[in-house]
Amino acid sequence: MNIQKVIQTVADFFSESLQKPGVVIGVLPEQDGWKVDIEVAEEVEYMRKRARNDLMAIYEVLVNDNLEITGFERKTLRERSSTTTTG
Repeated sequence: MNIQKVIQTVADFFSESLQKPGVVIGVLPEQDGWKVDIEVAEEVEYMRKRARNDLMAIYEVLVNDNLEITGFERKTLRERSSTTTTG
């Protein structure tokens, strides 16, 4: 399996299906697929109204050997300028 195809699959899924373009920041092979971390900007109207920094989230995405997204979960959330995260 080509790791570039895995990265492209996850990036396309977030951009096209969730309208959350992001940057893949980690890819690990698993027994029956891949675990991918992607960082995306969260569109939170509450934060925009209060002129706060953008919120950045890191999602863990599971991809099977057929390049199908089998699940994803937000792992962390932080302000763009912050160095601390919340789970």
